[in-house]
Amino acid sequence: AAYSSTDVTSLQTQYDALRTQIDDLAADSGYKGTNLLDSGSLTVTFNEDGSATLSVSGFDATVAGDLSISAAAFGSAGAIGSAIAQLDAALSEMRTQAQTLSSNLSVITARQEFTANMINVLTTGADNLTAADLNEEGANMLMLQTRQSLGTTALSLSAQAAQSVLRLF
Repeated sequence: AAYSSTDVTSLQTQYDALRTQIDDLAADSGYKGTNLLDSGSLTVTFNEDGSATLSVSGFDATVAGDLSISAAAFGSAGAIGSAIAQLDAALSEMRTQAQTLSSNLSVITARQEFTANMINVLTTGADNLTAADLNEEGANMLMLQTRQSLGTTALSLSAQAAQSVLRLF
């Protein structure tokens, strides 16, 4: 089907508008000063001394960068085929980069979950060491008082028995 020059011009305008939107999305994808879609990088430190880190490298997700999508020039079927090939290559590049970022996210998430679980275990252990069962502690105290009273009584009886033996002589 043949398209009029007006249709081709309209499609080129839409295509170039989408290229601009891709650049805008890449530029607006920053978080806390880091934009991994604008060749930014991030170093995640997993412990206090900094010996365990993960470096996450971003990529240039602009149409002039790693995506390599040139401006629309739909003068022939070959040019349109070339634009389609560029879009396929850009999609492939995005999938590859998304897999890399996803892999890094999985590592960070696993370490975060491990750290959160370790904190919970340590907190529970500390609570168990410091929290006392009042009933058990009360029973222990009563047992110690009873033992002390019986010891005092036994010592007293022992002393009286020794004096009774001495009186006989």
